[in-house]
Amino acid sequence: MNNLRNFLLILMLVIAGASCNAKPGAKAANDITATSSAKLPRSTAAQEGVDPLAIKAMVDALMALPKTDLHHLMIVRHGKVIAEAHPAPFAVDEVHTLYSCSKTFTMLAIGMLIDDGKLRLTDKVVDLLPDKVPKRQSAALRAMTVKHLLTMTAGIKPSLTLQQEGDDWARLWLAQPVTKLGKFQYDSMCTFVLAAIVQRITGTKLLDFMNERFFHPLGITEADWEESPDGINVGGWGLRLTAESMAKAGVCIMNKGKWDGKQLISAKWLDEAQSKHTNYSKPGKRATDTNQGYCYQMWRCMQPGAYRADGAYGQFIVMLPEQDMVVVMTGVSHETGRELACIWNHLIPGVKNTALPANDKAQGMLADRLATLSLKMLVGNESNGMRSITLTLGENARHYKTMQLDHDGEQHYDITLTSADGNVQKFPVAIYRWAKVSTAQVPPYNNAVAPVNVKKIDGLKGDYTVAGNYAWTSNSQLQIKLYWTNWIVANTFTVNLKSDGTATIVNDEGTPGIAPEVIKATYIYTK
Repeated sequence: MNNLRNFLLILMLVIAGASCNAKPGAKAANDITATSSAKLPRSTAAQEGVDPLAIKAMVDALMALPKTDLHHLMIVRHGKVIAEAHPAPFAVDEVHTLYSCSKTFTMLAIGMLIDDGKLRLTDKVVDLLPDKVPKRQSAALRAMTVKHLLTMTAGIKPSLTLQQEGDDWARLWLAQPVTKLGKFQYDSMCTFVLAAIVQRITGTKLLDFMNERFFHPLGITEADWEESPDGINVGGWGLRLTAESMAKAGVCIMNKGKWDGKQLISAKWLDEAQSKHTNYSKPGKRATDTNQGYCYQMWRCMQPGAYRADGAYGQFIVMLPEQDMVVVMTGVSHETGRELACIWNHLIPGVKNTALPANDKAQGMLADRLATLSLKMLVGNESNGMRSITLTLGENARHYKTMQLDHDGEQHYDITLTSADGNVQKFPVAIYRWAKVSTAQVPPYNNAVAPVNVKKIDGLKGDYTVAGNYAWTSNSQLQIKLYWTNWIVANTFTVNLKSDGTATIVNDEGTPGIAPEVIKATYIYTK
């Protein structure tokens, strides 16, 4: 462990020495030297005026949250990465789905079109998408503007099932009654319609436009974005990026749209975009990070001056101009307010205006902690003595027909799931560690309104990566956990074998609002 710590410490110091050109403690975001093809420069926490133990305290607090799986963390100060973590089984180069954090990137595209003079905040939706609105239009629909969409005040009651009613989502949504124009109602379809407007004006998809105007200038090449059935990037969710790309975006936004000496988006637009324009519909009396004000597809924070891109289950780009700092987090959390509180309560008190004296011990403690992070693995035994188990499954939502468990005698199982249509999924799982494999199998969507048996997610490229861990918690109970590490979800199977040759399989896909599925089965085994 000491050798690992010393190696990491030396490596970070070498990188810092090669990349730090700013004066100690100076707010150097405006002087970022990163080129379009480079990663963000690296430095140490102390050199950039941050106590390494404050970062460690924040990480410890995040990892201790009982209802949170942290997947990626990156902290940037003065334009330089001072800490990053990718708890196993997640890896540094893996993309992650951003959920509503995607909305901020749609807002950037809208801002560019406004900068170009091709769009105005006051433009009416009925004029921008005339073929998507009903022939008979209410006065409220005729009054709906781009600004209403940006501020979530379009007045249409949000629906969780609308997308299942047809392929033309914009037409379906704009056919709904506009009853509360000007009142905040958070609705991802507002952002989808913004994406449709971008495609209509530019003649190209939102992702293609963002690749040319924003992603590629920042050296971001891995982006993909979900599409609607009629070929529109969904805008309000579905973008996938690495943590570093998210951090780059945060630095550029906080740096008033400037990157590598070029103005990608106007400072005027970004000043307006990060300002409060409306507020949460039921703010309550107690201050929280959800009632500080809604911007243009971003949120204000309780920390003075801070604002954030925010996606469900803890996808964050937190921008702190007063500290010249960006904090990126991804994961699955059911306590996102407590995640943000870890920044305010642990990290911010350790941020100073000048460089701190080098503290090898503290930096080593931080390096050790970051290098050894892992999500909790299952606890139990390697085997129950059965070499092979074949389960024949009863009725289940994903139409699985059989589950085959093959133990190789080396702390490893192959899990094979065969569907009624002959589709075969094969996942390796290991005990005491994670086994990873690439698969074309679409992961659980983690969305209670999504179709269960999704065969393909339009707009996403390449295969998915699955990491598996297992443990026998008794001779009759096997637990299996699968993480889709370039997606978001964890899928847990609990197999309970009974002495009469029957079994139950509890399939928990981690979908909020949906209880785990209990599947009846029979089994045979080979010792």
